[in-house]
Amino acid sequence: MKKGALATTAVALGAGATASTGAAQEDDGGDGEVVVFGDDYLPDVEFEVASQLDQGTKDDVFETAGLTDEFDTPDDWDIYLISYDTGGSAPTLGYLMTEDVDLSAGDTETMGADGSFRNAELNLVEATPGASANGGNGGNGGNGGNGGNGGNGGNGGNGGGNGGNGSGN
Repeated sequence: MKKGALATTAVALGAGATASTGAAQEDDGGDGEVVVFGDDYLPDVEFEVASQLDQGTKDDVFETAGLTDEFDTPDDWDIYLISYDTGGSAPTLGYLMTEDVDLSAGDTETMGADGSFRNAELNLVEATPGASANGGNGGNGGNGGNGGNGGNGGNGGNGGGNGGNGSGN
């Protein structure tokens, strides 16, 4: 594995990421979790399910990526091809694996910012669909008002009154 890819994934996971080489398994119940390769983990970015891989293709992916021993019951897991719209000229494609979440082609979802390494050596990240650690976006604080212009210091007064006429009878 490239060290840069692992470092990039660790940054995406944030400082609270935990590295583990054990095979963490989904607890019973709950919302379910998804597993993706680190390069496919884009928290809080909407993705669309393009297709579910058939059994033969899933087996090929598991074997090629060394995932066969990662999951206690590989046959219980489904793999989906997902597409992120990141604003570029082409979509960003990735694999999403799940044992409990039911997805279909055309479904849209996000991965939560709660991602953590499932297996750092294989660069696998586990996250909860739709979960977000940031609670949404706050509003803008608005622009501060102008301080205004300072007043003029004023004009100096006149030097006094006019002198009288010197004539008089």
